[in-house]
Amino acid sequence: MTFPTPNTKWPMPKWEPVREMIEHAALWWEGDTSQLTSKYHGQYRPSQYSNGLVGDLSRWFWGAPEAQQKRRVHMPLAADIAATSATLLFDRPPQFTHPELQDTLDDILDPNVFPSELLVAGESCAALGAVGWRVIWDSEVSDHPWINWVDADAVFPTFRYGRVESVMFVEQLPPIPQDNHVYRLFTLHERGRISYRLMVGKENNVGSMKPLGSHPATVPLVQYVDADGGQDTGMDCMTAGYIPNARPVVGLRRDGQLRHIGRPDLTADLFPLFDSLDEVWTELRAEVRLSRKKVIVPDWMLDTRGLGNGASFDNDREIYSPIKGRPDQDMRPEIYAPSLRVNELLDAATAWTDKIIQRANYSPASFGLDTATGGGGAVTAREIDARYDASLRTWSAKSAYWAKGLKDAATALLQRDLLMHGYSPDVEPPKVLMERPVQETQLDKAQTVQALDAARAVSTEQKIAMLWPEWDGDQQNEEVRRVLAEQPGVADPMTFTDGDQPYDG
Repeated sequence: MTFPTPNTKWPMPKWEPVREMIEHAALWWEGDTSQLTSKYHGQYRPSQYSNGLVGDLSRWFWGAPEAQQKRRVHMPLAADIAATSATLLFDRPPQFTHPELQDTLDDILDPNVFPSELLVAGESCAALGAVGWRVIWDSEVSDHPWINWVDADAVFPTFRYGRVESVMFVEQLPPIPQDNHVYRLFTLHERGRISYRLMVGKENNVGSMKPLGSHPATVPLVQYVDADGGQDTGMDCMTAGYIPNARPVVGLRRDGQLRHIGRPDLTADLFPLFDSLDEVWTELRAEVRLSRKKVIVPDWMLDTRGLGNGASFDNDREIYSPIKGRPDQDMRPEIYAPSLRVNELLDAATAWTDKIIQRANYSPASFGLDTATGGGGAVTAREIDARYDASLRTWSAKSAYWAKGLKDAATALLQRDLLMHGYSPDVEPPKVLMERPVQETQLDKAQTVQALDAARAVSTEQKIAMLWPEWDGDQQNEEVRRVLAEQPGVADPMTFTDGDQPYDG
């Protein structure tokens, strides 16, 4: 990847298919109803403004004329899909291990911060098709470097035979008062080097190259770059990377570069299904609104509020006096309470939802839509795996991309940290283990622990870790102490002194 040529179109025409794919996916992920209306209104055919058959069959619900749809409802299933993907991947944070620098690695990957950042990055990756990462370091901010995650629409990777060769990021900087130009900072990461370029142009044009000191946000970079506008990292790896969500992107498979771009979970074939689901929920809302109980009364029972203020009916009134003349005996209040089609509409919404989830390669159980318990008894691990089969297969495919990306990121972090503290960056890469999502019940885990205990194949510490994986080391150790203390005749290994001997039975 090279920097954009000055005074050329922006966004880059080469990336237009990717930009359009990401833009459509982001539209449904964000769920802004005004943006949905604006986007699809242009796809509303002239025949749809009539009641013809062609219009009924071809229309987009979100593209309907505003006069026809004033109370639209959006069901954020697209956002749920992206969030579910992130939860499957990082509900149990990945384990990073290193044979020599484990403590340093633990300090860099702060367990109080990094797991939550992974959830955010995972959701963005699922929604937009990929996510970029880059190593940031500033000794005035932190003693250690950290990872900055970047959404896919601001990341431009270059591939060589399917492997990432370089990654370029673009950031639109805050506008300068009294200046109508658009300032963009391009940052290119290659093996051993980072290069910068500040471009000043318009919304649809990158414009010309300017010195880094031309914008307040890039002034701090001036002291670090050399005459060529970059800096050597002193590392044998890239300080940035690209993690795809899934592959391939079928429409780009003939493009030597773009065929390696990741595709989002929110693919184009799902958009009409999202649209139809919103139409059903809007119809359900209209059903409730139009089916409210109404009382129809003769006009002589109404209280006049005065000239121009209309009249009202007091439902608690018992005596009507005086009245002009004798009211007709057939003129009495009537209650109008139509039946609701709630069940039929909910069935339709469920059908659309199940189809969307299935097409996105997830299991309904991952969304809480399948609560079957195998005939009312306890659910076994085999039954759980069957119910979550699609989600687990999707997790398996995605976790491979993430394990590779996180290994590269952890390696770059470790090398950068060693350089910051005056050590050689020549170290062995860390290992990354992606934890399989926990779908089993507490009873199922207890039965597994019981079987292992009966076979004398598991320690108390491991039993506690299996039952309570979300606890930290201190909590697990405390629970081990309590369990051993409650067992008669068994000494607590936590309280041995130098002269004590452990109980051996």
